[in-house]
Amino acid sequence: MSKAGAGFLESLDRRCVIVTQRVAFIGVLAMLFVAFTTIADVLMRWLLNSPIDGLSEIEGMALAVAVAGCFPAGAALRVNLSIDLIGNRVSPRVLAWLKALGGLALLAFYVLVAWRFGEYALKLGARAAETVYVRLPIAPFMWAVATFLAISALVQLINFAISVKYALAGIPDPSGWSIESGEKPVESKPVVQVNAAALSAVVVMALAGAGLALWGLYANMDTLSQLARDYPGTLALGVVFMVWVLLVLYVPLAVALGLLGILCTSLMIGLDPALNVLGNESAQFLTNSQVAVVPMFLMMGSFAVVAGMSEDIYDLAHSLFSHLRGGLALATIGGCSGFGALTGSSLATVATIGRVALPEMRARGYSPGLASGCVAAGGTLGALVPPSIPLIFYAFLTESSIGQLFVAAMIPAALAIGLYMLAIAAQVRLVPSSAPATSERPSWADIGRAMKKAWAALLLFGIVLGGIYGGIFTETEAAAVGAVGAFIAAVLRGRMSRESVQRVMGETTATTALLYLIIFGVLTFSFSMGVTGLPLRMTAFFQDLNWAPIAVIAMLLVMYLMLGCIMDSNTIMFVTVPIVAPLVAGMHYDLIWWGIVNLVVLETGLITPPFGIHLFVLKSIVGSDAPLSAVYRGVVPFVIADMVKLALLVIFPALALWLPSTMVGK
Repeated sequence: MSKAGAGFLESLDRRCVIVTQRVAFIGVLAMLFVAFTTIADVLMRWLLNSPIDGLSEIEGMALAVAVAGCFPAGAALRVNLSIDLIGNRVSPRVLAWLKALGGLALLAFYVLVAWRFGEYALKLGARAAETVYVRLPIAPFMWAVATFLAISALVQLINFAISVKYALAGIPDPSGWSIESGEKPVESKPVVQVNAAALSAVVVMALAGAGLALWGLYANMDTLSQLARDYPGTLALGVVFMVWVLLVLYVPLAVALGLLGILCTSLMIGLDPALNVLGNESAQFLTNSQVAVVPMFLMMGSFAVVAGMSEDIYDLAHSLFSHLRGGLALATIGGCSGFGALTGSSLATVATIGRVALPEMRARGYSPGLASGCVAAGGTLGALVPPSIPLIFYAFLTESSIGQLFVAAMIPAALAIGLYMLAIAAQVRLVPSSAPATSERPSWADIGRAMKKAWAALLLFGIVLGGIYGGIFTETEAAAVGAVGAFIAAVLRGRMSRESVQRVMGETTATTALLYLIIFGVLTFSFSMGVTGLPLRMTAFFQDLNWAPIAVIAMLLVMYLMLGCIMDSNTIMFVTVPIVAPLVAGMHYDLIWWGIVNLVVLETGLITPPFGIHLFVLKSIVGSDAPLSAVYRGVVPFVIADMVKLALLVIFPALALWLPSTMVGK
C-alpha cells in the first residue's frame, strides 16, 4: 500500500493539529495575561494616579505575536468562513474539487500575507523602527508574525494535498478535526486510498498551474491596467460580482476578498503598491492595541459559558416569567438576551439556548412552532445585545467608536426584547394551544435564589457596559475586565477543569484565526474599492436619480434582508460595508445609526423563511420533533416584530443615537 493510501498525510495532519494547538494555547494564555496587566494598569491609574508607561505599545506588539500564534492552528483545523449554496446541487466529486481549489487559493493567500509581513519586517529592521514611548524594536515582533504565517502556509499545503487526495477519490474532504481539543478526527471520517505518485503529480501540477496563471497575469499587467483605468467603475462592479461567484464556489471569504482586492488595486495603481497595502495595513491592524477587544470578548464569552453564567441568566428569566402564559417562551427571550450579552454571537446563542430551552418547552406542552420560533428570534439578540462581535468589526471597517456602537445598541436591544415578548403574548392569546396553561407563581424565595445565582453575570455585564458608558475605562479595558471577570468566576465556581480550559482555548484560537484572516482580506478589498471610486460613483448615481435618501435606505434594507436569508451576517457585513458605508455617509446619515440598522436587518434575514440560517440550525437541534414548515410558521410573528423594530429605528434615529450623545467623554 502506498504511503498516501496508508494515511501518511493524515498522520502528518494530526501532528500539525497537535503541535499548532499547543502553540496557539500559549498565545491565548498570553492574551489572558495581557488582560490581567490591563486591569493592573487601570487600578494603578485609579488608586495611585500612576499608570504603566507605554503599556499599550507593549501590549500591541505582544498581542500581534499572540494572535499570529493562532494562525497555524486555525489552518490545521481548517477554520474558514465559506458559504454552502450549491452543495446539494452538485455531485460529491465536483464538490470535492471545488473545495480543493478553494484550499489552493487559501494557500496562495497565506503565502502572500507571510511574504508581505516579511518584507514589512525587513523595512522596519533597515530603519531600526521603534515604538514611540518605550523605544521597543518593532522588527523582531513582525518577524515572529511572518514566521507564524509561513508555518500556516506550510500547514495549508498539507491541507491542500489531503483535499486533492479526497477529490481523486470523489469524496469532499470532511475536515473533521475537533476544534476543542485537536486530539481526534471525527469517527465517521472516511479513509481513502490513492496512488502516491498520482497524488504528487496532481499537487505539483496544480501548484505549477497556479504559478503560470499568476505569471500570465503579471506579463499582461500593463494592458489590463490600461483597461482598468479607462473603466474603473466596470472593474469595481466586476470585482464585487466575482467575490460572490468565488464565495458560491467554496472559496473562503478571506481569500475571495483578499486576492480580488490585490488584483483590483494592482490594476489601478500597480502590483507593488497593492502588495504594500496588504502588508502595511494588516500589520497596523494587528498591532493596534484596540483590536485586543476581539479575542478578549471572545474569551469573556467562553469563560462565562464554562462558569455557567448562561444557565444562571436563563434560570433567572424562568423564575420571573414562568407563571405567565407562554412564560417559558418569554424566559427564553430573556435567556437569549443575557447569553448574548456574554458572548456577542447570534449563532452561538441559538445553538446553546436552543439545546436547553427546546426540550424544556416541548416537555411542558409548547407547540413546535412557538418553541422554535422564540429560540430563532432570541438568537438574533446575541449579536445585538452589547458587547457585539459584529459591531466591533463594523467599527473597524468604518473607523467608528466601538463604545458608541455598544451604547447605541442598548435601546434597540431593549426594543427587540419587548417586541419579541409582545409577539409571544399575541401568539398565545390568538392560538391558545401553542402554550400550556399558566403555572403557579414562583415565590419570592425562588426568585431570590435565582437572582443570587445570576448576580455575577449581571454584575459583569453592568461593569463592562457601564464602564464604557460612564467613561471609566476604554473599550479595550472593558474587554479585559470582562475576560478576567469571567475567568475568575469560572475559577471560583470550580468549573476550570482540563476539558473546559481546552474548550475555551480551542474556541478562542479558532475564532481569532478566522476573524483576523478575514480582516486582512477586508482591508485590501476596502482599499481597492476606494481606489476605483465605486462608493463615490454610487453616491453620484443616486444623486442623479434624485431619489429621496430614505428611498435609497429602503432599497439597501431590502437588499440586506434578501442577503441575510442565504448567508450569515458577518459575511455580508465584511463584503458590503466598504462599499455601502461611504454611500450612507454621503447622504449625511450617521454611521453609528447605520451600524445598528445594518446589524438589525442582517439579523432579521437570519430568521426569515425560507433560507434563514437560524431556522436550519434549529431544525438540526429539534430533528424529527418538528417539521421545517412548523419552524417557518413559528418564526413569522417574530419576523413581523423585527419589521416593526426596523421601521421604528429608521423613522426615529434617536432610538439609536440618543444614548451615545449622553456618554461621558464621547
